[in-house]
Amino acid sequence: MQNKINREDIEKILNFKVDERIAKRIEEYDLTYEALDKDRLFSYLNNVVNVLTQDIVKSGKHRIDDWEKGWGENLQEFVDTKNINSLIPKYHGKNRYVRWMGEIVNPITPNFDYKIHIILIDAILLHYIPNSTTNIFEFGCGPGYHLLRLSSLKDGLTLHGGDWAKSSQNIIKEVNYKLNTNIVPFNFNFFDPDYSLEVPENSIFYTVAALEQIGSNIESYINFILEKKPSLVINMEPIAELLDEKMLIDNLSIIYFNKRNYLSGYLPYLEKLEKDGKIKIIKKQRIYSGSYFIEGHSLIVWKPL
Repeated sequence: MQNKINREDIEKILNFKVDERIAKRIEEYDLTYEALDKDRLFSYLNNVVNVLTQDIVKSGKHRIDDWEKGWGENLQEFVDTKNINSLIPKYHGKNRYVRWMGEIVNPITPNFDYKIHIILIDAILLHYIPNSTTNIFEFGCGPGYHLLRLSSLKDGLTLHGGDWAKSSQNIIKEVNYKLNTNIVPFNFNFFDPDYSLEVPENSIFYTVAALEQIGSNIESYINFILEKKPSLVINMEPIAELLDEKMLIDNLSIIYFNKRNYLSGYLPYLEKLEKDGKIKIIKKQRIYSGSYFIEGHSLIVWKPL
């Protein structure tokens, strides 16, 4: 039986009313999926277990060249086609099945994982960014596709996109030239933050599946945030503590986090800082959407005090 995601589903997860433009997009995308039958679910589980018992490339400092190459491919495609869809990372749509509401489902709608991903990201950003904000910084922005959408959704913003791969800055420069945008590119390494970066008062920082690459090396970036004192920090990252390890599908995600050396200890460290009176956590929750292997975009909203 087919199911369709509607506005109410998204609002129930996020616990706020979504912007009307997002609601319209939900309807236009026709996000339809079906549950897996027993045979397909067993095949999926068998495949995931096989992957988890093999060697997997781990995240970390050593992967900088891989990201330079990956975003470089997006850059070349954009130069050749001038099509903004060429900025979408190639990992979207890589596998057929996706995670939704704690289950593995089979999408009927083409590009389902990308569409539900950007609906949730854009809904969250529009909800948490006040109208008074003028400067937004995305750290680990890759090809800048979240910033590009944000530039069309919210007027009056100065958008800044940072990434450790220089090819990311080249993409943003090309996008600015071709599309007449004005996103400010900068080089930024989570492992060695550049404290010379100018951050105006009342700026907002956000990350999307970027901190996952730093593993347990969390203090350098958090210390940078505490020094720069943005008015708000929005993270949409793999957070094992927000999943339920007693549930098989969730536990497979957690095991994959560990296998890939994805972000770990981030939320407990923030909770310690809150207890010490240094920050305030405004929201921490899972958003019940993910890819073949992981539910990787749990939401944490917080601010330095």
